[in-house]
Amino acid sequence: MKMTTLILVCCVLAATPVLAQSSGATILQQIRSHRDGVALWWLGNDGWLIKSGSVLLATDLDLESGSRIQPPPISAAELAEVLDVAFVTHHHGDHFNEPTLQILGRGTRCTFVLPKTCLKGAAEIGIPKERIIVPQPGRSFEVKGVRVEPTHAIHGNQEFTVLTREPDFVESIAANCGYVLHLGGKKFFQPGDSVLTEEHLALKDIYALFVSPTVHNMYVDRSMILINKLEPAYIFPQHFETYESTDDNAFWTTGYPDELKLRLSGELQKRYHKLKQGEMFVVR
Repeated sequence: MKMTTLILVCCVLAATPVLAQSSGATILQQIRSHRDGVALWWLGNDGWLIKSGSVLLATDLDLESGSRIQPPPISAAELAEVLDVAFVTHHHGDHFNEPTLQILGRGTRCTFVLPKTCLKGAAEIGIPKERIIVPQPGRSFEVKGVRVEPTHAIHGNQEFTVLTREPDFVESIAANCGYVLHLGGKKFFQPGDSVLTEEHLALKDIYALFVSPTVHNMYVDRSMILINKLEPAYIFPQHFETYESTDDNAFWTTGYPDELKLRLSGELQKRYHKLKQGEMFVVR
């Protein structure tokens, strides 16, 4: 190899950033060492870890699915020793993931917040009743020192429709939840899988918003309406780039986080944070 070519190759390699892959051990270390602010880790789809003070919460964990594009950044077994509360928004397998919750249930630490639509599945995988809180939209409660305000979550479907083909869809509309979490004196809102509702637009003082720009949720246009109305300090897209997408499932596996960001004002774009799976982010 000529000297000039060698120098060029070395320069290119030196300029190429090396991206570290977050491992379960790394996330556990971050969880244990975190002290200030509210820390977040996105685990794919609607799965989040949220640590405030000494309490570690999670939403809609799916860590044992074989259809993921990449392995989860942490396993359910690793989380079982540190997770305090697992919130689930509804009964679909990418949110109420039975293998994940079964592993968490084998430990003795975790409390489960499960809508009524998830109770049959919870019994089948052996989650003890005494460790389950059943939320009801419109009725606030407290768990592990965290105030929770459940909201209605009205599930969407293909072509921007509301999901009505399931035999229990009326019960699902009444029971499935989003959650406003009061953490560190701030409100964090996880809508779950839901089309936009008037209840969402009536929320006040939402500091951090998790938003799902998919066809079966709020897509780009209604996500933008919600963001513009609430004007949160932090915006986190979810429900994208987690599972293999096909023509049949694209309405829920394919998200449009980049398109949503481009539709927002310059100020709101500064508040918009698209995380990588396993990446830690601290909200202050």
